Amino acid sequence: MAYPNAYPPNLQQQQRLPVSQNVSSSSYTSTSYGPAPPPIQQQTMSQSIQQPVQHVPNFNNQQYLQQSQGAIQTVQPQSQFPPPLSMANHSQYQQQQQQPQQSSQYTSQMDQLSGKMNSMSVTNQSWSTMWQNEAVNLMSEKEIRTKSIQQELQREQQKRQQEEADPSTAQRRDLSCDKDIMRCTLKKMPDTASLLQKCRLPLGLILHPFKDDPNIPLIQDTPIVRCRTCRTYINPFVRLIDQKRWQCNLCQRINEVPDEFIYDFSRQRHIDIMNRPELNYGSIEYVASVEYMVRPPQPATYLFVFECTASSVHSGYIRRFANALLESLDRIPGDARTLVGFIAFDSKLHFFNLNDERPVHYIMPDIDDIFIPHTDSVLVNLKTHRSKIEYFLRNVLSTFPFDSDSNSLENIADNEAALGPALQVAFKIISSSGGRITLIQTSLPNAGPKSDGSVLVNREDPNQRTANSSNSTAALTPLLNPSTDFYKKLSLECSEQQVTVDLFNLSSSYSDLATVGTIARFSGGSILYYGGGGTPSSPNAINAMLTRFEADMKHYLTRPIGFEAVMRLRSTRGISIHTFHGNFFVRSTDLIALPNVNPDSSFAMQMTINEDLKDYSQVCLQAALLYTASNGERRIRVHTIALPVVTIMNEVLGGADQEAIVGLLAKMAVDRSTQSNVQDAREALINANVDIINTFRVINSNQYAGLMTSSSTKLLPLFTLALMKHTAFRLGISTRIDERVYAMLQMKSLPIKSLLLYIYPNLYPIHYQFDPAVNPPLPVQLTFANIDRNGVYLLDTYDHLFIYICKSVHPQFLADVFNVTQWSQIPDEGEQNSTSVVAGSGSVPGMHGINQPLTTMAQSSGGIYNRNQIQGLPVGSSPMVNGFHNANNEQQQRRAKLVHNDSTTSAYSEETTTSTDHSPSSDRGRQLNGGDDYSSGEETKSISNVMVKKSPTVTLPLLDNPTSQRVHQFISSLIDNRPFKPNFHILREDSRLRYSFLQYMYDDRNESAFSYYEFLQHLQNLDK
Repeated sequence: MAYPNAYPPNLQQQQRLPVSQNVSSSSYTSTSYGPAPPPIQQQTMSQSIQQPVQHVPNFNNQQYLQQSQGAIQTVQPQSQFPPPLSMANHSQYQQQQQQPQQSSQYTSQMDQLSGKMNSMSVTNQSWSTMWQNEAVNLMSEKEIRTKSIQQELQREQQKRQQEEADPSTAQRRDLSCDKDIMRCTLKKMPDTASLLQKCRLPLGLILHPFKDDPNIPLIQDTPIVRCRTCRTYINPFVRLIDQKRWQCNLCQRINEVPDEFIYDFSRQRHIDIMNRPELNYGSIEYVASVEYMVRPPQPATYLFVFECTASSVHSGYIRRFANALLESLDRIPGDARTLVGFIAFDSKLHFFNLNDERPVHYIMPDIDDIFIPHTDSVLVNLKTHRSKIEYFLRNVLSTFPFDSDSNSLENIADNEAALGPALQVAFKIISSSGGRITLIQTSLPNAGPKSDGSVLVNREDPNQRTANSSNSTAALTPLLNPSTDFYKKLSLECSEQQVTVDLFNLSSSYSDLATVGTIARFSGGSILYYGGGGTPSSPNAINAMLTRFEADMKHYLTRPIGFEAVMRLRSTRGISIHTFHGNFFVRSTDLIALPNVNPDSSFAMQMTINEDLKDYSQVCLQAALLYTASNGERRIRVHTIALPVVTIMNEVLGGADQEAIVGLLAKMAVDRSTQSNVQDAREALINANVDIINTFRVINSNQYAGLMTSSSTKLLPLFTLALMKHTAFRLGISTRIDERVYAMLQMKSLPIKSLLLYIYPNLYPIHYQFDPAVNPPLPVQLTFANIDRNGVYLLDTYDHLFIYICKSVHPQFLADVFNVTQWSQIPDEGEQNSTSVVAGSGSVPGMHGINQPLTTMAQSSGGIYNRNQIQGLPVGSSPMVNGFHNANNEQQQRRAKLVHNDSTTSAYSEETTTSTDHSPSSDRGRQLNGGDDYSSGEETKSISNVMVKKSPTVTLPLLDNPTSQRVHQFISSLIDNRPFKPNFHILREDSRLRYSFLQYMYDDRNESAFSYYEFLQHLQNLDK
């Protein structure tokens, strides 16, 4: 239904109206991409020559090259015409020259323009459109990003219509790999290094090699065809010379075509080589032969190292971790040889032997002289020891590290974390086979040998979090870098032995992520940080964090994984790589080591042109990822793209990929921040924008008035301002060091789509009627001018989802979506933070006893801890059960009553729901202790015969009405395919926490940064 005083129902259609990008025209002009390349012809090998597949046509008219370098600077706008593409359109070219300089239909509009604009003609518009280099006046463009999204939707619609009319166009566009997998910052490559320098555009590559794409063809039982010289894999851009030879598109070497490539010996028939998937797809995957193996494929090995200090007990994460692992056992990647193991640490190391008849818990109190237990006692086969692992997760880990002795609960946790020794032991246990170490940290490492650098101290001064001067930014730089090289050295050792460390950081206080994070950065691991926003001050905040952690852990445990991986990037001669970005170790100038590779991480490379490319019509870039699949197969995934070589600055600038550019600039800014300081990084970002604006002005000989830029780079100033206001690079606002470091780590490793959302969030109005499947809400600019007092808005920042509710929302909308009748009844997160409930889903009342000294446990060895000796807790009589000091049934029931309910507290009155149980058995999804329902928390309903699913991290009620259904469907469309779930917040406009929402209004001015308009004025002043 429509709500009075709400967002107009037809505004969505108004927002989708085409808008102009060209300041000299009042109507929308679609971007011209030029003629499509010819399709691959289904020809036989009997032909004497096969032309190379060219993805984009190249202009061969050399007489225009001199004009592009010199004359274009002085020619008047009336005579700047593009060269004819062919004789077929030469007549049209002549007709355009004969058109009058002023069309009558534009008279009223042209009178309002400046004198310089009056000299322009329709022909000049054709010139700009043809080169995809339309001029955009940044100072006069309102809602520039919203308009850009509208235009992109129109282009996609035109593309679909064109493909429906001519299906062969879809085949031609598929020759290069998907741009979400690999894309260059320049869609057209300059032919010389000097031309690239004149354009002042960054040259780099954004790569997402292990993207989960089911459409990549898999090739097996056939030879892998490669160039004998440069080892390039055959691809759609090679040249077929005759029946038995092909020319490499990178080094131009002539190679032989193997017989198996063109003849099927099993079926005794020829194969049309042009139907080979290697020549029709830009992304391909091979099942590798034994020649690509250094050693036989090792079993998938997963070792979990988790903290059991007082802070971890207080958070209650161990129960959530156990539940996530219990529900994911059936879907963990691997084969029948898969191994798992568990190590815990506080001031001691805790090992769990699951190889005996019943589990045994070993404690190593001496961490200065570590004794390594036998690998077989820690790592056990997941398939053959399944029942023991389930018992351990359900009955032991759920209550760890609590112990029962003399019929009373005693806490054996302490406040010291021996993270360094725990990682050293874990590495030695897993190094023989390689694999993955999952590290869960909740506090600063403060136990272990003092001399090796594993013990860290708190370096953060809360009074210096607001860096706003040169001195303070210089003092910030050491905090962004590791304080010791212990974890980096250990990470390099892990990389050498094919071991990756993934870090889950749940610390609510300073944990020196800059230092500890290196254990994951250089071993090819991933980092997830849940401490953003400071210490959770309410049980609801803690429960929300734990719910998100559990959902993320389930995805992490079940996502595809590749072991023992290496990736090499090959390119046409003349292009070289000089800088890498991401989590890995660089082995050589073009080879990076990835002990593990996952589909949620990306990489980037900066490139240079060190030799002229004038002899090439196109350049090719090929990335090859060699890895071992979880089932033991050795595979090679190959991605190839081709870019045309051009000689004109206008073409290079018109082919700029602004999304890839901002992604690369963000990574470069992170390096500048850690090597110099944050202020230098901010200035470098500004200078990059000034250079691009200046380049466009020089190319067009100052013929435009205002702050002009190319349509291909029009969003760069907006994204740059967002970067400068982002947690990673902002100044003048109090920012925790760990939060800033984590934001920088995200900049380095997020895939490009996620990174763009992380840099510039999406703000959606959701208070009007829309269909999530047909016309979902379009994002609006991040300015409070777009916030209507009658509106409800959804802000998606990638790691947070905010629902912001203004005061004048219609009561019917409140009832349909929030299940309240008055705006003041909406539970606000700021109010919930002041509630007093037991903190954490797994926390236990009486936490005052956590900080008490460790109580020595009764051991079979007389209760005496001996140096260099691991003491076991064997199976005994009651109260010890299965080798652990467990409480009796009465105590278990008492503990179950004391432990806070695991589900997130909500003030909404939700209707009956159906919980989805993903557990393989009937009781596997039950509560780990006590028997209550402890499933994934997903909620599904059938509303109007439509199944609607609610994520467990979303605390918005799912009600039985179409409006609630639409809102939940839209939220699900945003986060369902996201690997890691965002935090969910509901805020009223009078909330005490409203700044957490308002800080993302990047287009507006704040106390320490420009507004978008002021930033444009600043760029204009710098460009003078």
